[in-house]
Amino acid sequence: MDMNKKRERHRQFWQPLTKGEGGYLAVHAPANNMGAAVPYPKAASVEEQWLSAGYRVNVAEAEVANMYYGQDAIHNAFVNLGPGVQAALLGAPYTLTKDSVWFGADPVIKNWDSPVNLKTNPQHELYKAIEEQTRALCTASKGRYAVAYTDIGGQYDVLYSLRGEDVLADLIEYPNEVMAAEEQLNREFVDYFNTLSGIIGPSGCGYAGWIPIISDVPWYPIQCDMSVMISPKMFEKFVLPSLDWVSTAIGQSIYHLDGPEQVQHLDMLLSLKHVHAIQWVPLTYSLSKAGRRDYRDYADELSINIYRRALAAGKKVVALGVPPDQVPLIYDRAGCDGVFIQTWCSTQNEADELITHAKQYIKN
Repeated sequence: MDMNKKRERHRQFWQPLTKGEGGYLAVHAPANNMGAAVPYPKAASVEEQWLSAGYRVNVAEAEVANMYYGQDAIHNAFVNLGPGVQAALLGAPYTLTKDSVWFGADPVIKNWDSPVNLKTNPQHELYKAIEEQTRALCTASKGRYAVAYTDIGGQYDVLYSLRGEDVLADLIEYPNEVMAAEEQLNREFVDYFNTLSGIIGPSGCGYAGWIPIISDVPWYPIQCDMSVMISPKMFEKFVLPSLDWVSTAIGQSIYHLDGPEQVQHLDMLLSLKHVHAIQWVPLTYSLSKAGRRDYRDYADELSINIYRRALAAGKKVVALGVPPDQVPLIYDRAGCDGVFIQTWCSTQNEADELITHAKQYIKN
């Protein structure tokens, strides 16, 4: 399937949920000619790995050349400077490591004795790296792949990086100060999101987040991982208004529901008008005969119930990293209409076999 056809199917995903639309299946695998076309680059340092636009483009070119993107799968070049990078752009310390970028080792907001002033720094090293990489990837794409927004972060998660775990007590002791800071974070998020949209849009390569779904108009995967530590009452008072404001301002979004502790907030999330889909991340694992935790279980009772609840509310569903053998289980038990599944296979031939067997769930 060529990129134009894939984009047409992704456009359908962004339409309201309809009976009979079928499921969406993105299958990734090593290409049959893997390694023959473009070798994967090796970074000389962690600085080059994270900050170099040239290195990031070379990685994207190698991935496009060496990976097979079956059915609805696309390549989205993710400008990855760590989860919740907005915290660094607002002054939080950060550390580059081989595996990730870490933020907030020393909280910036020490107390609430005076009003905080949270402003994004356009002269920041990471700000410049994000802009350079985004521009370079948009230029290199030429419509072959999408360019994903950097992981700006969920606003309360960013606040956690700026304040530390004391922010949990602050919800009780300093609620007005927390909400005032959050209003600033919301505005800073949207301003930065619009800045990146202004870079991505003119390239025509489409908009994507770290979730590999492309759109013709800007969108973003919103989240609040911190919500696992607060009650539904606190969520409704503090987090829900923030999510509603941000999702309304950007127009369309997918909510990243990370683990069973967040399920207590699901009904409130499903009430948000501009949340188009729920992306579920289970924490339970399937055990092998040897007792090893082989993979996340996307087809257990909790997961199936979440898919059904989301679909019943008129939302779509996204499940990333699903084991191939669980794909038909999810479609059979939860339904296929509006369900976007991403999976990996060991070979291109296995990927094609899975797609063939899944055709009954997919409307081309």
